[in-house]
Amino acid sequence: MKSATLRAGLFMRTHTIALELQPCCGQYSGIGVYTYELASRMHDDDDLRFYGNVFNFCGRNSNSAVLNGIDMPIYESRAFHYGIYRRVWRYLPVDYESFFHHTADLSVFFNYVVPPRISGKVITTVHDMTCMRFPETMNARNRRRLAEGLIRSAARSDRILTVTEFSKKEICTLLHVPCEQIEVIPCAPNYTGTTNDWEAVRAKYGIEGSYILYVGTIEPRKNVARLLQAFDKAKKTAKIPHKLVLAGGMGWNNGEFDRALAGSAYRDDIVLTGYVTTEEKDCLYQHADIFVFPSLYEGFGIPPLEAMHFGCPVVCADAASLPEVVGEAAEKVNPYDIDSIAEGMLRVLLDEERKEELRRFGYIQEKKYTWDASAEKLKAVCREVLNER
Repeated sequence: MKSATLRAGLFMRTHTIALELQPCCGQYSGIGVYTYELASRMHDDDDLRFYGNVFNFCGRNSNSAVLNGIDMPIYESRAFHYGIYRRVWRYLPVDYESFFHHTADLSVFFNYVVPPRISGKVITTVHDMTCMRFPETMNARNRRRLAEGLIRSAARSDRILTVTEFSKKEICTLLHVPCEQIEVIPCAPNYTGTTNDWEAVRAKYGIEGSYILYVGTIEPRKNVARLLQAFDKAKKTAKIPHKLVLAGGMGWNNGEFDRALAGSAYRDDIVLTGYVTTEEKDCLYQHADIFVFPSLYEGFGIPPLEAMHFGCPVVCADAASLPEVVGEAAEKVNPYDIDSIAEGMLRVLLDEERKEELRRFGYIQEKKYTWDASAEKLKAVCREVLNER
């Protein structure tokens, strides 16, 4: 038996898998988190060898900090700025692998699109179908890029990854991809697990007293303009003392948000932090009275689970993938109805029993999602694709 096992090991083929790590670079958000957390758990086995690819034009960026913890060889291409490469790759008579001087048996892309002229097998990740369901909420350049590349990328892929059953159905419907070609590998909460200095965070952002928290980019799909209006209504209705803390960078097409902010009767009670670090974000979750996430459309939606991890009661939209992700552990509201959002916030803020119930359910719900389990599933999908003929 021992000799048979040894012979099998000698003849086992080792496959190489290239991971596109570009989403990890810069001030990344949801897709970058997904990429990093999975890549950091992709360790070599007898049959699999992993490496990463990153564009870094002329070596201008030091990626050592953002890629720290990803334990695999990482190859940089310094020939192009990545954004420029994406704009011109259809016209370049150069194979993708030529930029990194390595050819993989399987390439995994985490940000919707696959470069043209790539050899070997391909897996790509489609997180949601915002570009088709809510095109008006997107940055025009991103919308055009996805419109041009998504159908081609889906056709080129041997398997498509997505993050919820909701998104799987969306992809089947809108891209006409067979359901059996799509695998659900969910996100999970992202937090540091370290102790944070609340007084320093509070002083930095000028937060005093009780507050309601939102975390995410401020852009139309996130529905923050209606949140501002609902906050006004809740303040007027119940005379709550809370501030509203909006933690996240400014996105695009924010005319409606700007008007709602300027017209708020409680502008002095609204705090815009801009981009926050993971440590600061964790601190904000821990000290908020409630977390509100009224997004119109999410492929997954990590922030509600992060809030649950820290025992912060969640109020979120009853829309798209969010009911699937939060289960019964959130107060759900109609994201198109300002009254519904305001009433949902007040139902939780003013009812200590409801708060405690949501905390209890939240601890249970967020534990259903772990990056370790998702990473193991990604490895299994890689093996399945590599062994298909």
